[in-house]
Amino acid sequence: MSGGFIAGQLYFLYIEPISPYLHALMFACAVMSMAFIGFGLSNPKGTGERDRVVLIDWALAGLSIIPFLYAYFYVDFVQFLRRGSVPSQEDIAVGILFLTLLLEAGRRVIGPILPGIALTALLICVSANYLPPEWHIVPQLSVRRVVGSMFQTELGVFSQPVQVAMRWIFVFLLFGQCLLLAGGREFFMRVSMAAAGGLRGGPAYMAVIASALFGSLSGSNMANVMVTGQFTIPWIIRAGFSRRQAGAIESVSSTAGALTPPIMGAGALIMAEYTGVPYLTIVAAAIIPALLYYLTVGTYLFALTRRLGIEVTETPETESVGSLVLQYWPVLVGLGWLVWRIMTLYPLERGVLEACALLCIGGMVSNRSAYNVPNLRELTNGLTRQTIDIGIACAVSGILVGTILITGWGITIAGVILQLGSASTLIALFATMVVTIVLGMGTPGVAAYIITAAVVAAPLSQLGLPLIAVHMFIFYFSNFAGITPPVALTAFGAAGIAKSDPFKTGFLAMLMALPTYFLAYAFVLRPELLLLGEPMEIVVASVPTALGVTFFSLGTAGAIKQPLSGIERAVLVLSGVLLIEPAILTDVVGIAGGIGIYYLHNRRLGKYNQRNLVG
Repeated sequence: MSGGFIAGQLYFLYIEPISPYLHALMFACAVMSMAFIGFGLSNPKGTGERDRVVLIDWALAGLSIIPFLYAYFYVDFVQFLRRGSVPSQEDIAVGILFLTLLLEAGRRVIGPILPGIALTALLICVSANYLPPEWHIVPQLSVRRVVGSMFQTELGVFSQPVQVAMRWIFVFLLFGQCLLLAGGREFFMRVSMAAAGGLRGGPAYMAVIASALFGSLSGSNMANVMVTGQFTIPWIIRAGFSRRQAGAIESVSSTAGALTPPIMGAGALIMAEYTGVPYLTIVAAAIIPALLYYLTVGTYLFALTRRLGIEVTETPETESVGSLVLQYWPVLVGLGWLVWRIMTLYPLERGVLEACALLCIGGMVSNRSAYNVPNLRELTNGLTRQTIDIGIACAVSGILVGTILITGWGITIAGVILQLGSASTLIALFATMVVTIVLGMGTPGVAAYIITAAVVAAPLSQLGLPLIAVHMFIFYFSNFAGITPPVALTAFGAAGIAKSDPFKTGFLAMLMALPTYFLAYAFVLRPELLLLGEPMEIVVASVPTALGVTFFSLGTAGAIKQPLSGIERAVLVLSGVLLIEPAILTDVVGIAGGIGIYYLHNRRLGKYNQRNLVG
C-alpha cells in the first residue's frame, strides 16, 4: 500500500498533474486510509503490524476513500466545486463523513488535543443556529455553509498547508529517506564523532552536530530525539554529565534541526507559501539565527564542561572527517545538488527529485548491498509514516484556518493584535509567543505554526514589522514549545531515554536555550539578522547580538574558565539581554558589563593560580 501511494504521488506530481483541489482530496483520503490501517484500534502506537488490524479499521480505511470517489466519479467534478458555498444534501453527507473520519484519524495519529480543538471550532461555527442571540460569538452560519467551506473549497481542509504537504513536504521527506538509504545517518553520526571527539565534553558537542544534521531531514524534533538520542545520550552521560543534563542537551540539540538551512522541515516550506517568497529567501533569512542558536548551545556546553570539570572522552570513531567525506560522497553530492538548485531558484519539486536520483545512483555505486528489499521496504514505510504525520496535522489544522476565515475571527483577532501593538510592539510579540507555545504544547509544531501564522502574521506585519521576520518568530516558538515546560514533549522524550525527571529536564532545556528566546525577538526588531539590509547593517546587528547570546549563555551555565559567582552570573545574563536589545546605549552598557566580568574573572583566576604555585 505504501509503494502504491508513493508511486501515485510521484505520478500526479511529475507526469500527469491534476487539479490542485482534486489532488489534495485524493492525498487526504489516501493518508486517512493509511492512518486507520497503520494506527489501528489494537495498534495505537502505529507499529505497522498488519496482522493486528481489526475489521473496524479496514472499514474506516475503505470509507476514507469514498469522498474522493464521490467527487471524481459519482458527480460532475466541475459542478461539485462550483457549488462549494451551497452544497447539495449528498455533498453535505459526504462532507460530514470526511470531516468525521479526518478527526478520528487525527486523534489516532497526533493525539486528541488538536482534533478536539478542531471539533470545538466546527461546533462553534454552527452554534449561532442553536443558542440564544445573546450567546452568539460568531455569525449565524448554516451547516451547509460550514461543511461546504471546509470540504468543497480551498478555504478549509484543502487550504495552503495541505497543498504544501502534498507538493513540497512529500518530496522533501522522500529526499530525506533517500539520503538515509545512501548512508546519511551513519555519515552524520560518524562525522560528528570525528569532529567533536577530541574536545572536552565531546559527546555533548557530538549530539549537537548529529542532531542538527539529522533533524534538518526528519523535520520532527521528537523523531530527532528518538533516533539520535538513543546513541548520543548514553555517550553524554558516560562523559560525566548528569542524566538530566544529557536529556536537556539532546532535546535542545534536536530542536536546532528544523531551524537549520538548507532543509528546515515542513514549517519552512509552508512559510514560503504563506509569505509568497522563494524558498531561497526563507533559507537565507534563517542562516544567521541558526548560527547564533548554535553559538548559544556551544557556549553553554563550553561553560558547563568547565564548571563540571569534564575532560576529553574517547569516542569509537577512528577515521578522520576527510576520509569519511570521501567514503560517503553520495551524501554530499545529493545535498550539494539540492543546495545549488535552491540557490539558482530552480523549481523546488524538480530539484529535490533530481537530488533523490543522484543519491540513489551514487548510493548504488558506493554501497550496492544497502539497496535490498528490506531496506527499500523500510524506506517506503518510513516515508509513508512521515507523510501521514505531516498530512494529517496539516489537514486538521486546515479546519481551524477555515474557521478563522468563515467566522470573521481573523478580523477580530487582527484588531486585538493591532490594539496591543499600538501600545507596544513587544506586548504584541509576547502575546504571539504565548499563543504559539500554548498551541505547540499539545499539537505538532507545524500545526502550531500554521494556526498562529494564519491569525496573527498579517496584523503584526501591519505594525511595520517585516513579514518574514514575523513568520520566523512564530516558527521559532512553535519549535521552542517542545522544550518549554510544563508540557515540553521533546524534552520529555529525551528524559525517557536518559531516565531523568521529565520536568527537571524540561526546565533545564529551556534554561539552556533561553538566550534564543530573546534572539527571536531580536531578529524581529533587528531584521538585518535575517539578511534584510545592507552588508554593513547586517554586521552591525550581528556582532552585538552574538556577544549578547554568548554572555547570556555563560551566565546561565555558570562558568567561563572556572565557576562564576551568583552576582557574576546575573551581570552576564543582564549584559546579554542588553546586547540583544537593538539600541546603541544598551549595546555599550552590555559590552562593558560582559568585558568587566571577564576581566574580574581572569584576575581572580590568576590570583588563585598564583596561590597554588606558591603553595
